[in-house]
Amino acid sequence: MVFLRQQFLFIFIAFLSTCLGVYVAWDMNLSLSKFYTYFSLPRACFSLLFNYTVIQLFFILLGRKYAALILSQLVVIFLNFINQKKQQYLFSNLSPEDIFLLPEAMKASPWLLELVFFTTIVVFFVMLLVAVRKENKATFHTYVPNMVIFGLLCSSLIYLNFIKIPTETCGPENRPAFCRYLNSFPNTRNSWVGDYRNIQDYGFATFYVSKLLDNVTSVLLPSRKVSERTIQQIMQQYVKPEEMVQQNKLQQYPNIVVVMEESYWDVRQLDSQLPQNIAPFFNKNQATRLLSPVFGGGTANVEFEVLTSLNTAFSPNEVLYVSKLKKPVYALPFYLNSLGYQTVAMHNNYGYYYNRNKVYPDLGFQKFISLENMVAEKDQEQHINAGGWATDDLIFKSLQDTLKQNPEQPKFIYAITVENHPMYDDERYGKQDFKFSQALSEIDRRKLSTYTAGTIRANQKLLELKQFLKTVDRPTILLVFGDHLPNLQGVYDNYNFFKDDPERKNLKNYQTPFAVWSNYKLSKKPFKQPYIAASFVAPKLLQMSGIPLSNYYQFIQQVSQCYNAVHQKFLLPGENCDVDQKALLEQYKSLNYDVLDGHNHTYKIMQNTQKEMEQ
Repeated sequence: MVFLRQQFLFIFIAFLSTCLGVYVAWDMNLSLSKFYTYFSLPRACFSLLFNYTVIQLFFILLGRKYAALILSQLVVIFLNFINQKKQQYLFSNLSPEDIFLLPEAMKASPWLLELVFFTTIVVFFVMLLVAVRKENKATFHTYVPNMVIFGLLCSSLIYLNFIKIPTETCGPENRPAFCRYLNSFPNTRNSWVGDYRNIQDYGFATFYVSKLLDNVTSVLLPSRKVSERTIQQIMQQYVKPEEMVQQNKLQQYPNIVVVMEESYWDVRQLDSQLPQNIAPFFNKNQATRLLSPVFGGGTANVEFEVLTSLNTAFSPNEVLYVSKLKKPVYALPFYLNSLGYQTVAMHNNYGYYYNRNKVYPDLGFQKFISLENMVAEKDQEQHINAGGWATDDLIFKSLQDTLKQNPEQPKFIYAITVENHPMYDDERYGKQDFKFSQALSEIDRRKLSTYTAGTIRANQKLLELKQFLKTVDRPTILLVFGDHLPNLQGVYDNYNFFKDDPERKNLKNYQTPFAVWSNYKLSKKPFKQPYIAASFVAPKLLQMSGIPLSNYYQFIQQVSQCYNAVHQKFLLPGENCDVDQKALLEQYKSLNYDVLDGHNHTYKIMQNTQKEMEQ
């Protein structure tokens, strides 16, 4: 009976801790409408379980009930406070790895924050001493069952975290029933909403423990570290940097504007009865098709491949912006910085989605313009459509404003639109009257109508951007592609789109229109092929722009000649390969493993190469 009362007390305190954690995460501004919007019973249960486990841990360490409750919650409050301050000063959340940055954090912190930090540490140890001396240690009959409970909880949480991340247990096909509830398990490694929203959904304590579980999972996975010598041998096969500089010493580099259109696809592939003039920009300027690594979602993995030339096929079922990009990596903006470019990322959505506000600086972007920078918070609501997404007028205005600034410096702009984001069961563009070849239910008709209207509007905005770019004095290249096919759910079934392809291995499921336009005469030869994989876009873009390829991009170019696609669903060898294909693929894997799982020797080597170029 004593044991049961103890457990009910632990659960009750865990419940209060969960509620308080979520409330604080919403800046103590959690209204009932927000509560009903974001609350879900499975999510609340998992969060409660995480907090309960923390209390159990302190009980195992101290062997005292009230000491465990008081000190565990003191630690939770303390970490929450530090997280709030880190977000306030650095616009980033606290993570387990930050313990290694404690000396640097102390140097950079205001004296008042330092005082609070050390005072809290002193209070903790004083309370620990008092609690240990004042309360009797737990008896064998209560201590051992708690150890058993804690052991079961830890092993279960580690297991759940493990199967959620590296395996396909909960993939879209043949999904077990328990996966419905597992989707609410705190997945801070792969959640597309980013760390900020995860903290709001679960509270900081749950988020922090989930991050610790991610580290445990990483240890359980096979080691994929690569030696520095291996990376050096890969890079040394290609042209030295000083030779590249001599080739392009007097080159005036063009502006490069990349627009990644949310869910853009030629919807006429689904219904040929739709008018042929609904896509005027792409009808005239399409050069090839992008082979996307994802279907129906996962925007960040597309831009990851385009910007880094690395490949999600070697890290399946992961959102790499969230799971592994936590350090500077060699990427397209990093390289263009060395050539004098101003590099700007922009997205008319909140900066914390997919952790972009933390990832973009690590990719080399000098500036990130997100929704928060495009319009004042009080005015944001009037720019949100019926689907809940910001209109693309904001991002195209930001594009034009950025190009007008400092015109003598070449610019690389990577812009991601969001207006036509799923789901489409609304009328964000007003009532539509499209004629479809299939008899559709009311909801499917609305989805397809809304999506089609969105593609028409996307074309219109691109035509307006093209007219503006004609007035820009500097040579400017505009590259536009869809990130993936739209998530139209049952609409595809009405058209038998996946007929005889239950595992979605057909190329058509991953191909989106890819257009190139420029305000000067430009050869599009590098893109003259049926399709181009997202991870191979960068070297071809550099080649088309007249920009020399670094060792890194010469290697990626070689891979693109030997493989048409390195994809999670298929591996397609190329026809123009003059080296050992299998050995080259192993080198490409090694490059990915080094950057994402290893010591990132690639970044250090390319950083040194860049310094040689600048001397």
